[in-house]
Order: sequence, then structure tokens, then C-alpha cells
Amino acid sequence: MTKKFKVKHYKVKVVKEKQNPLKFILSVISYAIFIWLLLIGGALLIYVGDIKIRAMKGDYTPPKLNAYVVETGSMLPEIQIKDVVITKKVDASELKKGDIITFISSDPRLPDITVTHRINEVYADPTTGEIEFQTKGDNNNTADATLAPSYNVIGKVIFKIPKLGFLQEFLVDMSGWIYVILLPCLAIISYDIMKLFKKVGKKANLIKS
Repeated sequence: MTKKFKVKHYKVKVVKEKQNPLKFILSVISYAIFIWLLLIGGALLIYVGDIKIRAMKGDYTPPKLNAYVVETGSMLPEIQIKDVVITKKVDASELKKGDIITFISSDPRLPDITVTHRINEVYADPTTGEIEFQTKGDNNNTADATLAPSYNVIGKVIFKIPKLGFLQEFLVDMSGWIYVILLPCLAIISYDIMKLFKKVGKKANLIKS
């Protein structure tokens, strides 16, 4: 003889924990900063690695992509002081009037100075094929005193990052790296560890109860 047991059914109501909007926003911002720092670090590693590898092969020319901080107002208003210009190495024959280029000055008064100016005229020697550029800063009244030979051209400016030069100057100092890179990373990691401990604590309390 068997005895029937009545099984009681309990209605279980699942209540989703309401997420604090402020915590959600801070979490998104922190992860965005972390990813941004990783991208910057990766780009710097690739950039330095490329230079080192080419130097080992005896190639000391500038890399295909480069970045320079503009220190003067000669290209105002197009390029502001402390803007960072990104240059791309291109063949001299592809450059034309109106392009903005970064080059090593051949002016004896400005030896080995890196300049970012606009091409005013292009001169090609039909016998040698040598190309030279007359350049001028948009904010200057006259063209540069000397022509820029093609072998001194580092690259064509493809875009700019406004005011990033201030960050570059800050990062030159070791304390800048600590404040901008190390501390935010440690804060994000610490925040994630705290969240992990809280979750583990909640699970342990549920098991005990």
C-alpha cells in the first residue's frame, strides 16, 4: 500500500536587483578609460618596436606614420598651438599645392628644426627629377625663406588631435605616467576585485542560509 504525499507548489517571484544608474555610468566610464589606455599603450609599443626593428636593420628613416606636437602659431587657425599632427609618409610625386607637410627645415637659421607648413608651390627639376616645395605657414605673411627638398619631407599631415600636446608634455615626466596610466589602471582593477569579493560573499551567505 502506498501513501500519496501532497506536493505543495510555491510561487517564486524573481526580483531583479535595481542597478544604481550612477554606478553603471561610472563603470562604463572606467572601462572606456581602461580600453583607451590599452590602445594608447599598444600604439606606443608598436611605434617604438617598429623604430627599434628598423634601426637593427640599419634603417633610421622616420616610420610611415608619425606624430608631432605643434609648438608655434604659424599654422593658425587651421592648426592650433599644442595640437598633435599625424603624418603619413608618401611619395613626393603625390604631394601637391595646398597639402600640409611636416619636414626638416633646410634654413641655416633653423638647423634640423621640424616644421609643419602648407605647400605653396611645387618645383620639379626636369633633368634630375628632384622635387622641392615652397612652403608657408597659414598665419605667416611670407613664404619660408628656403625650399624644402623632398628628402627632408617626413610626411603629409592626414589629421590632427586638438591640444593633445599638453598631455604629451605631462607624460614626459614620470609622475605624469603614474597619474594618467598607473593610478587609473589600479583603480579599475581594485574596483573589479571589490565587486568579485562582494559576489563571493553573497553566494557564501546564500549557501549558509
